[in-house]
Amino acid sequence: MQTLRELRRQLVAAGIRPRRRLGQNFLIDANLLAALLALAEPSPDACVLEVGAATGSLTEELLEHCRRVVAVEADRRLAELLRKRLGERGNLTVIVGDALAGKHALAPAVLDALDERAQLVANLPYSIATPLVALCLSASWHAERAADGQAGAAGPPRFDRLTFTVQQEVADRLLAGPGSGAYGPISVLVALLARGRAGPAVPATAFWPRPKVASRMVRLDYDPAAAARLADLDALQHVLRVAFAQRRKQLGSLRKRRDAPAAPGALDAAFAAAGIAPAGRPADVGPEQYRALADALAEPGGA
Repeated sequence: MQTLRELRRQLVAAGIRPRRRLGQNFLIDANLLAALLALAEPSPDACVLEVGAATGSLTEELLEHCRRVVAVEADRRLAELLRKRLGERGNLTVIVGDALAGKHALAPAVLDALDERAQLVANLPYSIATPLVALCLSASWHAERAADGQAGAAGPPRFDRLTFTVQQEVADRLLAGPGSGAYGPISVLVALLARGRAGPAVPATAFWPRPKVASRMVRLDYDPAAAARLADLDALQHVLRVAFAQRRKQLGSLRKRRDAPAAPGALDAAFAAAGIAPAGRPADVGPEQYRALADALAEPGGA
């Protein structure tokens, strides 16, 4: 791992100053970097995606533990430093650009570079953490469906495990349960598709430049058995998006929304099938009830 002195020397020589708006806070604590790797447990045959690779402190460690590393860095200046340091490694692929193609898709270059089975290990930039995690889980669900329905057909990668560092408030949202102020669409998606657990806390002092908030490591293991119980991911995401857009209102108010997931009669029938009281509020409904609601709406004639 690069020391803070080495990191600063590289950046000064290249005329680079960290950009806070891009979430360029570099992890400089070797013990916490080792803790992230221990939490991730990357297998020797794994293809690992790292988003926000910067100058490659984590990348370098991953290359020693994994068969392949796909390192994504949006800042061309940092990506050039990464290539100078580690570009000769045969098991490294560097992608210069965003990991996301907008908020609703992983970038094609990332999808093309990954194997059918992959893992994510990263210190994630704050601005993309939630959509990236959601898209990795969604890709895994679609990969399972593609494998079941089209033998031999190429599909999105399945992420067996996602291990990352994010701001504490993001970690709270990912792992929140019903009734919590942090509970929202991403909490439900994680609960239905993965087994999540919090890892070590990461203080602001572990980064340079020092951010204003603390962070935490999180590990999400994709759960194929749990994911198989969800019949329609698109229906679930539509329901969650509409419901939590007005989280303080009763769910019955969805009947009057122009973007409602179903006509009033079908929506009432789906509420009944899922055991959801229309007078309840979005944050009071459990993940399995949302799954049942989405599945009822996805049935023929349900939406």
